[in-house]
Amino acid sequence: MKEFVMHTQRCPRLIAIMLAVALLSPAALVDRPAQALPWFNRTAFTAPHFYRVWDAANAEVANNRVNRAWTWGPTPWFDYQEFYKQAPHGLRQVQYFDKARMELTNPDTTSGPLGGVTMGLLPVEMVAGRVKLGDGVGPDEYEPRAPAEIPVAGDPGNENPHAPTYASFRSVATTDNGYRDPPKVGQRVGATIAKDGVIGFRQSLADMPGTELVVYERVTGHNIPRVFDEFRGASPVPSNVALGLPITDPYWVVAHVGTQGVQPGRDLDVLVQIFERAVLTYTPANPPEFQVEMGNVGQHYFQWRYPQLGGLGQPWQVPVPPYYNFEGILFASRQAGPQFALHKLDMDIGVLQRLDPPATDGDDSTAPYSLLRSWGLDQDEVFGASTRFTPDRQKRQIVRQRYTYAPSPRPSDALVRVIESNADDHHPAVSPDGKKLIFASDRDGNMDLYLINLGDDAQTPRRAVPTQLTQTQGCAVEFPSWLPDGSGIVYASDCQDRNWEIYVAQLDYTQDKLDDLKIDHLISPGARGSVRLTSNNVPDRSPRVSPNGQQIAFERDRQIFIMGIDGSTPQQLTTKQSNEGPTWSATGDQLAFSSDRDGDWELYLMSIRSPGATQLTHNIVDDRFPVWAQ
Repeated sequence: MKEFVMHTQRCPRLIAIMLAVALLSPAALVDRPAQALPWFNRTAFTAPHFYRVWDAANAEVANNRVNRAWTWGPTPWFDYQEFYKQAPHGLRQVQYFDKARMELTNPDTTSGPLGGVTMGLLPVEMVAGRVKLGDGVGPDEYEPRAPAEIPVAGDPGNENPHAPTYASFRSVATTDNGYRDPPKVGQRVGATIAKDGVIGFRQSLADMPGTELVVYERVTGHNIPRVFDEFRGASPVPSNVALGLPITDPYWVVAHVGTQGVQPGRDLDVLVQIFERAVLTYTPANPPEFQVEMGNVGQHYFQWRYPQLGGLGQPWQVPVPPYYNFEGILFASRQAGPQFALHKLDMDIGVLQRLDPPATDGDDSTAPYSLLRSWGLDQDEVFGASTRFTPDRQKRQIVRQRYTYAPSPRPSDALVRVIESNADDHHPAVSPDGKKLIFASDRDGNMDLYLINLGDDAQTPRRAVPTQLTQTQGCAVEFPSWLPDGSGIVYASDCQDRNWEIYVAQLDYTQDKLDDLKIDHLISPGARGSVRLTSNNVPDRSPRVSPNGQQIAFERDRQIFIMGIDGSTPQQLTTKQSNEGPTWSATGDQLAFSSDRDGDWELYLMSIRSPGATQLTHNIVDDRFPVWAQ
């Protein structure tokens, strides 16, 4: 990568200080720094701060001036707004690389050795089993979880099942336990560690060149061998910010290395030492320039942090996410009976398939609303609402189902309920990282928006108490759609002027644990944190944010429109009969929607750049509520 390529769209990170909100235009409130977004142009740098840090360390490698391993990795592959207590709105910009996660807690800060950028203590979190949530050390500053059962070196776990993991080092690592190793300067490293944490010794490994211990780090109490000390000294980035201090002594592990597709790898002896911010590996069997490398901590941490509902896959291994080539549209149809059921249309081969199991009652009805996208071929999740879980079949409950692509797209899990409830819950919008769900509910007597953390167990309904996002009376708030970086939502409400209008809202978090999710303030229409984007004497509903975060598709008085993310330049795309439920393609250049123009509701497809629509379904029953890429 020889030049800085950064996405130029403006992301609606609403200005925190809104003292004069009534006097500011929507455009003023969404004028924020350019952002790259996950799943769209995902190898772009989300902030110039990140590019400068990457370029300083990797420019010579990228331009083939030196032959050595990458410092951070060849390119970023995921960015998001992750919760952190000290960040504005409780969210900080992060970007993931193979070997690290770069963090920008405050975009206005340029101090520090990396110009405001920090590298997280990812190995510490994975060994200790604690996700860091803030600068402090109290229980409110982290969330406990199991230490990472991910190999510290070599191939991924499914190809490297016997290698030691981060969890294997817990008893010999300095996290918050006061553990220290005695000084051993002058000795050589022959100590081995197995996956179960058992320590051994092999003299042949101690005889390897560079294994003599030359430094004892007294702050954390660990010894550093010559090969790693020399690597620290030659690092293009100061070692204190790139690596941090050692939290273990060095140990030899046996790791399976080099598996490529159907090509088998081999078991190799690898010297490993875990530091606060990185893992260093020494593989004597490698060519000299690549014997000492930084481990793939960014990849490892991403898998550990985002396991929800099967995980997000491995974006560093997949050049194009599978759904980019997946022409399937999910929708509700009456083709299987009098009630709506979940179906999928594969446009490539013209196959229509029912996804939810047969109805248990004649009044069962199921419709999709959002999709959790993954780079894995069998991990996408559809979220919707169904009446099959309530005795009277009058109230909707939130449901989810996983489906797989290979050998052909098909459901792989039963339709299951997400959260236990006696209320009417619907319009579930899953966050792009798979961790959260916003939905509409009348559980407090009025239709408002609520937020829950999903948790890891997708088969058991959650009993969480949802966090209320809006609080209204005598009106409704519905149709949530996430901003692609997770910083906020777009939604529709009829609470102002008793007419449906579209709003954008920044979410301000004060805590984000599985069962302790707090928002600083309600985002009700007209309240702090929400900005009205439309103002008409006709209803505007069903907003959907485009994959690149630049536009909103919506229905206005039963016609399909698009507008800028700040509410600017609305453009009408349809003129015939009634149209509803626009949903974006993954590439953001097409919309699917439903229309009754042929006498019943059918699915249609159109480009956002040219007039006209193509009919996708042809039958005498209703096909409605399409979901494509969000």
